[in-house]
This record gives sequence, structure tokens and C-alpha cells, in this order.
Amino acid sequence: MEEPQATPQPYFRLVLEVQHRMVVALHQSTGADSNSYGFPWEWVIWAATGFFAVLFFFLWRGFRSVRSWLYVEREKKLAEMLSRLIEEKRQLLEKLKYEGQEVESSLNDASFEKEATEEQSLEATCEKPNRFNVELDEEILRLVKELKEEKSKQSEQNELMADISKRIQSLEDETKSLKSQVALNENSQLQESQKQLLQEAEVWKEQVSELNKQKITLEDSKVHAEQVLNDKDNHIRTLTECLLKMKDWAAILGEDRKDGENLELEMNSESENGGRNGTKSLSSHFLISCQCLPLADQMRSN
Repeated sequence: MEEPQATPQPYFRLVLEVQHRMVVALHQSTGADSNSYGFPWEWVIWAATGFFAVLFFFLWRGFRSVRSWLYVEREKKLAEMLSRLIEEKRQLLEKLKYEGQEVESSLNDASFEKEATEEQSLEATCEKPNRFNVELDEEILRLVKELKEEKSKQSEQNELMADISKRIQSLEDETKSLKSQVALNENSQLQESQKQLLQEAEVWKEQVSELNKQKITLEDSKVHAEQVLNDKDNHIRTLTECLLKMKDWAAILGEDRKDGENLELEMNSESENGGRNGTKSLSSHFLISCQCLPLADQMRSN
């Protein structure tokens, strides 16, 4: 019974078609959206494709080697059967030869009737080995035909394996060439990205220098503002003290006026002493007012 011949051509074409589609899709995706980090996805796809192709080749090779081993075992069994049948044929021929000699000797000694009966029985016995001999010849021819078919199948399989090996070699060569092209493209892309990064670094340096200048300016303005606030606090404190002193002097002057109205006689008798004290109080009040006016003008200007 002949086994169906399995060929890997449809599977190999399917692998090539899938690989072609993946490469086309990768080129489209890299054209539409370039990889910012420069990761070689095309290398990964080609490496995976080559790995699966080599894996398929070794699996197919192992399958063919097991199948060829089965064919060899079958050929051995058929050869043993053929040798056994030939040996049986030889033994039958020797037996027939021996029986024929015995029949001839018996025919010479027996009568004519006995010779006729024995001849008929001998013809019957001879027909049976002849028929068996014909069947053996047919079986031998069939086995020889099967051996030829097995050998032809083995030669076809060897040719197919050689064709697959050539195709895999061509695929590996194409993969190497594509890898070299991808490496060149990736190198050019890396150089361009390096130039862009250098330009961006220059821009960032300029921005950092400007920010440092702004930081220094802000720190100077902060110090100046703190100094101005301290000056204002000092001025406010001084003005508060001046106002408190002015209120105290105003209260003292009010008491002096009341005492002057009630004690007119004492003011008349001591006019000289009271004039001196009033002059002193007015001069002190005038000095405090003169000190507070510049401070108030400075606060207004600030």
C-alpha cells in the first residue's frame, strides 16, 4: 500500500508570503511613524522569520529522516520475504525433481495402467507447484515494482530536500543583505537624531543661562525689597514714637492752659518764669514736629 507523498511547497510558499507581508507592513509603518529611539524592529522580524524557517527546515528534515528509516526497514522486510520465497521455490523444484525421478523409476517397473494413473496423479501434483510457482513469480514482480516505486519516491524526496535547502540558503542570503541595509539606514537615522539632540542641547543651554540671569535679577530685587521693607519698618517705628511724644506734649500743654486760667494772679507775679517755661515747651514741641515731618515725607515718597 503506497503512502501519500507530502510536499512542503504550500507551507514554504505560505511562510514566504507571510514574510513578504510583514516586511511591507513594517516599511509602511516606519514610513508613516518613525521610531524615535531607533529600535531595529526590522531586524527582530527578519531574525524571527529566519528562526522559524530554520526550525521548519529541521522539523521537516527530521520527519523525512524518520520516514526514510521506515522505508529502509520496509525494504529490508520485503527483501527478506523475497529471499524466503526464492528459497521455498528452490526447495519445491528440488522436491519435484526428486519426485519426478521416483515416478520415472516406478513407471518403468509398473504396468501401463498404473503408469497412466500415476501419470495423471503426477500431472496433478505438477500443476499445483507450477501454479504456486506462477504465484511466486507474480509476488516477486509486485515486490520488485514496489521497491522501484519506493526508490523513485526516495529520489524525489531527496531532490525536494535539496530544493528546500537551496531556497533556505537564498532566504538567508537575502536576510543578511536586508540586515546590512537596515544597519546602514539605522546608522543614518542615529546620526540625524544625534544632530537634533545636540541642537536641542544648545537651545537648553541658552534657556538655562537666561533662567540663571533671571534668577540672579530676582534675588537682587528680593534683597532690595527686603531692605526697603526694613527701612519702612524703621520709619514707621520712628513715626509712631514721634506721634506718641506729640500726644504727650499736647496733653502737657492742655494742663498748662487750665492752670493758667485758674491762677491768673500767679501768672502775673511769675510772668517771667512762666514765659520761660512756655518757651521751653514750645521749642521742644517744635523740634519733635520738625523731626517727624521729614519722616512722613519719606514714607509718602516710598
